[in-house]
Amino acid sequence: MHGNLKVVAACICTMLAVPSLAVPQPKHLVVNTSGEGTIRIGEEEFKLHAIVVKLFADGKAEINLITDITVLIKGTWSRGDQAENAINLVITGNVTSSSLEGTGKLFLTQNRKSITGMKAEVLNKTTKRTINIDFVAKPA
Repeated sequence: MHGNLKVVAACICTMLAVPSLAVPQPKHLVVNTSGEGTIRIGEEEFKLHAIVVKLFADGKAEINLITDITVLIKGTWSRGDQAENAINLVITGNVTSSSLEGTGKLFLTQNRKSITGMKAEVLNKTTKRTINIDFVAKPA
């Protein structure tokens, strides 16, 4: 009986030490949210009203930025800082080309099922203009 108690204690310590074992992580995520933000392309600024994010199990990402028009950007994602509930984004292109290069972060709620915000800085390699994305979701 004493040996079983040691095994149980070791399992509990392992679960507490490794957060990914204690909190299940989704392999993919599809969420949308409305809120307020901006997209700055060079000197131009557009209001950002909503975003739709698709994070696929194979590491690919599609992000729709809803302004007066819809802008689709593509890239890859990886798990970010667990403490800030962040997803790391590497932005590589849009629908028609791979002319974008940049990074960003997608911030999720505590349960990691909804978006609280997004920040990114991207270079359009064709026009050499920087694109800054700053978005905060409306509270649920």
